[in-house]
Amino acid sequence: MKKLLNETIIYGIGAIMPRVILFILNPLYINQIENKDFAIFSNLYALISFVNIMLSFGFETAFFRFSAEKDNEKKTFNTSFWFLFGLSTLFLLGCLLFSQTIADTLEYSSNPEYIRWFAWIAFFDNLCVIPFAWLRYNNKPIKYSLVRVLQSFFQTIVTVALFLYIPLSVSQGFGLKEKVSFPFYSNLAASLLGFILLLPIVFKVQFQFSVDLFKKMIKYSWPIMIAGLAFMFNENFDKAIQIFYIPNEDAGAYGGCYKLAVLMTLFVTAYRMGIEPFFFKQMSNENAKNTYAKVTEYFTFFASTVAMGIIANISWLKQILIPNSTYWIAIDIIPIIVIANLCFGIYYNFSTWYKVIDRTKVGTIISWLGAGITIVLNLLFLTKYGFMVSAWVTFIAYFVMMITSYLLGQKYYPIPYRIKKMTFFLGLLMAFSFIIVYFFNYNFWVGNILFLLYAGILIYTEKDMLLSRIRKN
Repeated sequence: MKKLLNETIIYGIGAIMPRVILFILNPLYINQIENKDFAIFSNLYALISFVNIMLSFGFETAFFRFSAEKDNEKKTFNTSFWFLFGLSTLFLLGCLLFSQTIADTLEYSSNPEYIRWFAWIAFFDNLCVIPFAWLRYNNKPIKYSLVRVLQSFFQTIVTVALFLYIPLSVSQGFGLKEKVSFPFYSNLAASLLGFILLLPIVFKVQFQFSVDLFKKMIKYSWPIMIAGLAFMFNENFDKAIQIFYIPNEDAGAYGGCYKLAVLMTLFVTAYRMGIEPFFFKQMSNENAKNTYAKVTEYFTFFASTVAMGIIANISWLKQILIPNSTYWIAIDIIPIIVIANLCFGIYYNFSTWYKVIDRTKVGTIISWLGAGITIVLNLLFLTKYGFMVSAWVTFIAYFVMMITSYLLGQKYYPIPYRIKKMTFFLGLLMAFSFIIVYFFNYNFWVGNILFLLYAGILIYTEKDMLLSRIRKN
């Protein structure tokens, strides 16, 4: 148990630290890149997220599933790697041969090198999927996290050097025409480094490909890929299409301000890394439902307080994390995206029911319900009403997913949540956020008075629970 906890923490560092490091770089990007060019940054990274899901094809999870069968690990390792290698190579060759055509289609006619760079990034990242999975399967969390963190530090060093220390004339000699290309180039360098660091694992691959095993793995993995695509549509569809529907300056401002809301995303991601193993370990416990209810309530109360703290302090956070004031035209998306990510975190807790009773297809359906909302509403209203539509659509999608999972869960696997108390604090968060934004224009003092009031009400109403936890500790 202790070993599992320690490994979970180390894997968490490997998963979260790279995102934290890249989050810290965002102010540099925003300060150095004009918002119309930042739209290119947001668009290409959104598109590559879809490519990564399709190229990996759910084979990381399939590797874990079929390696667990007796004497099957080596055959699964080899078959998985060669499939992803072949798929990645075909994708790379296609992008290299038709880079100009793809660039014309995506309206980057003067920068076909962006397509080639991102093709190489996707290629190297996908070759690392199975070696990373091998490290996890063989209980090597330190090596796994070390590679992840070294990649991020290296990307940071290259990025900072390009922006601040290497003369622009030298960068242009490497084909870096605009500053927006600096993060792409540093990402490519980090992806290549990751592959090099994993070469000792890659060299374990043998020339073996089991057709029978491959058929089983494909059958198992494609629903995972479909579910992953749904998640990416919810997360990145807005940033992928905005550049084609609204002015580049608006799309860039949206992408830049969205990065501040990542504070909430990081919190939810860290929580998910730690809580998922716990949910499954509790499923056979006779008090499992009560435990799930308490964990969800604790998350809701604490995460809503974190969300309230972020929204109350946007007035000074934007000075540090969004230093270029031309981006502030999109500042009003931040409270909406923060609360949307809170709803996603609550949805993740509510999704426990279909995981523990093996009805995961329901999760795929709910995810695509959210994705459908995201796609349809953005396409219908984005041009007419601008980037605020994307923020509200994100909130609506996650809110609907949260409510749908709760209602279905109470029908098939009822859990005794204190739903009235949870609804009260979610509603109070929305009300206080509305007051801060629309009546007091993010005033620091008003925001933090309401934050303290919110925290005070929560502590007072939950004082019995808090005191019991203190006594236990």
